[in-house]
Amino acid sequence: MSMCHTPVRRGEIEELQRDPFMAEGDNRAEHLALDVHWTIKYKKLLLEDSTISPATCIFRVPDTLKMQNPQAYEPYFFSLGPWHFGKPHLMDAQKYKMYFLEQLVCRFPSPDDKIKELEVVISQVKNEALECYGGWGAINVDSRQEFEKILLLDGCFIIEMLRKLNALIAVHYSDLFIFSNAMCPIWCHDLFLIENQIPWFVLERLYEQTRVSEQDKPLVALAIDVFYWIFSYDKLQLRPLRINHILDLAWHYLGRSSEPPRSDGEHFALNRHNIPSATRLRQAGIKFRRVKSRRILDVKLNNGVLEIPSLLIHPTTETIFRNLISFEQCYRFHPPKVTCYAKLLNGLVDTPEDVDLLSRDDIFNNWLSAEDVSHFVNRLHNGTNMDCLYYARLCSDVRDYCQRWWPKWRAFYIHNYFTKPWAIISQAFAITILVLTILQVILK
Repeated sequence: MSMCHTPVRRGEIEELQRDPFMAEGDNRAEHLALDVHWTIKYKKLLLEDSTISPATCIFRVPDTLKMQNPQAYEPYFFSLGPWHFGKPHLMDAQKYKMYFLEQLVCRFPSPDDKIKELEVVISQVKNEALECYGGWGAINVDSRQEFEKILLLDGCFIIEMLRKLNALIAVHYSDLFIFSNAMCPIWCHDLFLIENQIPWFVLERLYEQTRVSEQDKPLVALAIDVFYWIFSYDKLQLRPLRINHILDLAWHYLGRSSEPPRSDGEHFALNRHNIPSATRLRQAGIKFRRVKSRRILDVKLNNGVLEIPSLLIHPTTETIFRNLISFEQCYRFHPPKVTCYAKLLNGLVDTPEDVDLLSRDDIFNNWLSAEDVSHFVNRLHNGTNMDCLYYARLCSDVRDYCQRWWPKWRAFYIHNYFTKPWAIISQAFAITILVLTILQVILK
């Protein structure tokens, strides 16, 4: 059963709870029959209420995940979509949204006519968009007209921001606040929240209606170009069969992997045995090497070298990963790739010393302190309840390699006797004396 479900109807549950006790004075068999009937009806009601429409793709964060770091799921400045709309601390951003909408429609001969065209587009997709949030009962807006206004204003704001970030249109002087160094981490945080999403098909319809030239890039390309400087991975032509929203596109962008899912036996082994920490792996003779890869998930062991794509860690990294993990936990159509990656990182990072080691080997491009990184990595997968599939064989291979005596002895000897100049000189001198002694014995 999914951990993201709609609440059970309280009135019906209370009615069901009273059922077994309404037959006072009846015999024991009747009480038993009523109790069985109540149990069956109660379970059926729970199953019906916990069923999520296949169209639902924008979820409330489960409490088990939100409690780990509530700020990672709350917007700082912009509400996007209906769930955080109207919160007092987010109302100042509405004027920037209106300004961006005005800039967008004023590029056309008749701004008023363009607004009407966009309103028609929204009216055509509103019902489908509503299903993405779980239906009318799941959102907290007063009317369907208000819901349409939210989709129009927030959707156009996102499109205009992507255009400005890609330098397709000029950034005005009044835009400088939004694109300042202080604001970039804030809107980046807000853009990747699972509760702060606009359905992708809404964005695409608005984008197609506001294209100035047929030569403009596709909306997917605009978003991926922004991902490039947020995540520092190569740009590529990414065309998922289905995109739900911007966070889902980020999942496809980061979650690409050349490794197929593992067998049940292998992922069972991963659940039982996590990968040792980076410090312990170094002591066991395993080296770390940063590899240039378009796939962040492609971690491999190659002849005693653990090859890991570099991970950029900045103030927004925790927010992005936490919301991707929450999305995987709630959306049953995606395998938990990022969750598995988070659990792998949790194994590699046990202390700040592990962070320093991985940073020296360029595995982590770290903008934070080692203590902060260790703290957030160790809590990143807490509250998740899915089995991992992708690193079972890797963990098994790493543990097998750690059991070999020669790499462990070699690593110990090099670490203790060949890391400092004076130690190297003394070892060279000792080896020379040993060789001369052996030669002397042979000659005699």
